[in-house]
Amino acid sequence: MGKETQSEIKIRKALKKDVNSIYEIGKHSFFDAWRKETVESDLVKSHSCYFVAEFEGRIIGYACYWFILDEAQLVNLAVEPEYRRKGTAKALMNAGETEAVNRNMRFIFLEVRVGNINAQELYRKMGFIVGSLRKGVYENPKEDGYIMMKKLTDPMGRKL
Repeated sequence: MGKETQSEIKIRKALKKDVNSIYEIGKHSFFDAWRKETVESDLVKSHSCYFVAEFEGRIIGYACYWFILDEAQLVNLAVEPEYRRKGTAKALMNAGETEAVNRNMRFIFLEVRVGNINAQELYRKMGFIVGSLRKGVYENPKEDGYIMMKKLTDPMGRKL
C-alpha cells in the first residue's frame, strides 16, 4: 500500500451489490453511520446518487448525493483511512459535481464538523465557501457544523 495513483482508482456509480461495502466504510467513518437497510433503500431512490471508488477491485470510498429541485447535497463522503489524502475524496466529489451539472443543479451544499479541518481544506480547494454555522448539530462529541456551498457552472464556465 502506498504508491497507488488517482488513475488506478476507478470511480463509478454504485450498484446494489455495493451496499455492504458502503455500509462498512460508513460504519468505520461515522459515529452515526446509516444502517445497512437505510443505505439499501436510499441507493434506489430517484433523488439519490451514490458513487464508489475502487482500487484493485475493492471499494475504498463512497459519496452519496441527493438531487432535489436545483440543489445537490453531498450527504455522505467517506474513504478508508489508508486511501485518504491520495485524491480519492476529490475524485468522488468531481463525479458528484459532474452529475449535478448534468442534472442542471445550480448549487451543491454540504455540512461538515467545525473541527474537521482536513475536510474543510479539501472543500475550500474545490470551490466551496462557508454559508452558515449550525450550532450543536453533531453528537459524540457535541460540535457545531458549517454549511458549505458551491455555485455550479456548466462545461462552458457559465453559472447555472
